Amino acid sequence: MDQFIEFIGNNLLLSGLFVAVVLAWAAWEVARLGRKWKELGTLEAVRLINREDPLIIDVSNSTDFAKGHINGALHMPPSRIEAGNQQLLKHKERPVLVYCQRGQVSPQMANRLVKLGFERVYALTGGLTQWVSDNQPLSRQKDKSGKKGKPRKKQASPENEQG
Repeated sequence: MDQFIEFIGNNLLLSGLFVAVVLAWAAWEVARLGRKWKELGTLEAVRLINREDPLIIDVSNSTDFAKGHINGALHMPPSRIEAGNQQLLKHKERPVLVYCQRGQVSPQMANRLVKLGFERVYALTGGLTQWVSDNQPLSRQKDKSGKKGKPRKKQASPENEQG
């Protein structure tokens, strides 16, 4: 015990940093346990989707949503998750799975959904990036002709060219 006290006395900066890290970690854990939504990994999210038919909300930008999203996901940018959104509020009784591209925005949106009165809110850990990394399927947004992705340009053929 004397050596421990001597170590602390000889390494005040190191000891202070250690205490700060431990306190920050403890505060993070208390905050995590106190929030009213849960984080789900890919496997848990798949189970939720298969068993409980949640409302799946993609809060990514339009470009990322068009590139790929979880099958059945609604595209709802953060600005649309608000108290006056009737399309959203009519689903209050359903569980909600919210995700973004990398899992950075979805926790904020999960908090917003809880404040709107949703009781079973889940955020996908790691976002769509982790979903793809775990080899889960994606849907692609279809264009107005029903084809997936960007429409191709017509290629010129010798018969169509006028000379």
